[in-house]
Amino acid sequence: MSAPPARLELALAPTPILKLDRLSRRLGVEVHVKRDDLTGLLESGNKVRKLEFLVGEALQQGADTLITCGPPDSNGCRAVAAVAARLGLHAVLAIRGERPAVYDGNLLLARLLGADTRYHSELGPEPGPDLGPELVLEPGAGVMEALAAEVRERGGRPYVIPESGAGELGALGYIECAVELSEQIHHGAPRFDTIVITSGSGGSHAGLLMGKQLAGLPGEIVSVPVTAPAERVREAIVRTVGAAIQRFGFAIEVPKAIHLLDGYQGAGPADATDEELGAIVTLAREEGLLLDPIYTAKGFRGLVETLARDPKALGQRVCFIHTGGLFSLFPLRDRLSRLAQ
Repeated sequence: MSAPPARLELALAPTPILKLDRLSRRLGVEVHVKRDDLTGLLESGNKVRKLEFLVGEALQQGADTLITCGPPDSNGCRAVAAVAARLGLHAVLAIRGERPAVYDGNLLLARLLGADTRYHSELGPEPGPDLGPELVLEPGAGVMEALAAEVRERGGRPYVIPESGAGELGALGYIECAVELSEQIHHGAPRFDTIVITSGSGGSHAGLLMGKQLAGLPGEIVSVPVTAPAERVREAIVRTVGAAIQRFGFAIEVPKAIHLLDGYQGAGPADATDEELGAIVTLAREEGLLLDPIYTAKGFRGLVETLARDPKALGQRVCFIHTGGLFSLFPLRDRLSRLAQ
């Protein structure tokens, strides 16, 4: 059992909470958004909250190189590259698949930020609905350890960050988010019946569940799995909370019930449907809010369809945590351009 590492202040926080007035009237439910897409520019989204603790531990260990893994459109890889450049560290990214002919979106930004990108076709696509539970938390671990050995051979000091910042240490970032949200409610923000977040590895959901107990955050925590099957995500959340209790000694319990909105999984940008892309355009024009096609558009669709079927399903006042991903829109410029006409 050990104390959590010192938190680096990397995110622009607290992030604002905004009501979506026209959508709320249309659905008959108060829908608010906590703008975690505004945690920074290049560091934007939920990943930088996780990196406050992961990179905090890396610096405590004297690391000079951050290593992580992800698909070409990875928000996590781009955020690691941005934080590394900001702190004067090196970044090595294991990218799933072949080297693209042209850099775009998050990968372009990572390269502009100076990240060393290595391409690994053997990793296959981003973890999707058919992959097992071990790939929810630690995909690409062997490749990253090989890269770490290479860095050590050159005299460097590597620190490996799990793909998407998954695991109990990264989940601390969303304990902090829960504390922040609880304080915002205490100072006049609405008291939400339900807080909804998109779920990949389940780490952000796990952090919010722990923060609910530690900070007294009101409302139910619900997530929308968008890559792995619901049962795999549920198992990952339970493991993450249990690991945090064991590692950090939190006086909390592993939740007996974990609420997910299932049926919105995809396998990356190529899997984005015209319906989902159309919803991005509609929301942008209705509320001036952009979602990304891989994560938040699927998560927000799950929320809106649930409320359209039953406006009382999640209570009268709902908060969706926008976890960023704006740069993933640009590789889909052709399809989005047609929809925008």
